[in-house]
This record gives sequence, structure tokens and C-alpha cells, in this order.
Amino acid sequence: MPDPMKKHPANAAGPWYVDVNCISCDTCTDISPEIFGRDGDRRAFVREHRPAEASLFQFAVESCPVEAVGEE
Repeated sequence: MPDPMKKHPANAAGPWYVDVNCISCDTCTDISPEIFGRDGDRRAFVREHRPAEASLFQFAVESCPVEAVGEE
């Protein structure tokens, strides 16, 4: 389960986030490179909160192998 207390510091403001348990697997960034970005260590973070693409975000939540993608 994603931990809102351990959000990646680069997440954009908004209810969507990636926590620091990201394993850099590329799943979320492959699903939506517009929503998700990568830091220097290749860990994912939410680049932009895009409500019109909520279905892609939800797919990323369901697809993350370590459950690091979440919503408050």
C-alpha cells in the first residue's frame, strides 16, 4: 500500500503521488510519461496532476508491482 507519509519530494502538488518505495521499474512512466517523471536515480514521481487522465493514473496504481503509486 502506498504510504502518503513517504511521498517522493518531487511530486507535484495534488492528491496523486509516488512514495519512496519506487523500484524504478518503468511501469508508471510507460503508462503515462505525461503524468510521471523520473529523478536522477530513476525513481518515479508525479510530474503533473492531470484530472482528465485519471483513468491512466488509476491503471498505474493498479499496475505498480510494489504499490508505490497512490492517491490521497
